Amino acid sequence: MKSRVVRMQDLIDRYDAFCFDGYGTLYNRGSFVYPGAMEWFQSLRRAGKHVCLVTNAASDVDEVLARDADKRGFDFTPEETISSGSLLLDLVKQLRSGTANANADGTASLSKTAANPYKLHEVYYIGRETGKHVLDACGISAVAMDVEPAEPIVAISSAKDTPETFAQAVKILQKPGAILLVLNSDAWAPKIPDENGVTVREPVSGALCERLRRDSACDANGGEGCKTYYLGKPFPAIWEKVKRSLPAGSRVLMIGDTLGTDVYGAKIAGFDSALVVGRNVPANELEADEAALGIRPDYYLEP
Repeated sequence: MKSRVVRMQDLIDRYDAFCFDGYGTLYNRGSFVYPGAMEWFQSLRRAGKHVCLVTNAASDVDEVLARDADKRGFDFTPEETISSGSLLLDLVKQLRSGTANANADGTASLSKTAANPYKLHEVYYIGRETGKHVLDACGISAVAMDVEPAEPIVAISSAKDTPETFAQAVKILQKPGAILLVLNSDAWAPKIPDENGVTVREPVSGALCERLRRDSACDANGGEGCKTYYLGKPFPAIWEKVKRSLPAGSRVLMIGDTLGTDVYGAKIAGFDSALVVGRNVPANELEADEAALGIRPDYYLEP
């Protein structure tokens, strides 16, 4: 079935709840807000719809992410804000109890057979300084950048690596039993459009983690590399949290700018999806990307 090109007014009466991606869909760095985004949000508030910010940002805890969105004019409450970083606490509990396994897709699952538990008091961390608040909430500290943690654990929340920190992370991840915690699984992020309205994408934390995962393969781990746990979209745990935050039976639409996380994630959740084209999916690459990924949104949303 061919996707429809729509505007927000075409969708308001079709759904009870609207989930939004943040960066690249509603806003970007600083105070930049995309054309039409504020009108979407305000029309949904006026209509009394449930709204939810579903973000792979792990740059701080949900309360701070909500305040940051509010500063841009999007008054999401902390309860309406669900980030990939907020999923870390449950994963840490599983890792400490020895009940977490990585599925084939890299997500965490409970195991009936006990694995070796981790103390997980400290990690080697690459990301924004504020992202350490996510670790703090789990009782985890970040070691100095030239130090190895007591256990071979690396956590990534954004692509803030240097050649030195990358090499140190690989060294840690090549140790037996090493794990990589991907707090933000986004592979690409769009920059703010230039003066000609052209958007350029840049590789971010998900791309960095894939490089680390590949480079971690060595004789010490049988050539398989470190065990990797991905948090956030498109993986199931974040959608389960979204569902728990909404009234049962809600008709839900996920609105985002990325096929692999927002649209594919909505499919996993059983939600409909609307894609904003031209940010993480350039218009001239859309058809090829949809064919390569085997997914297509229900709608293409225009400002």
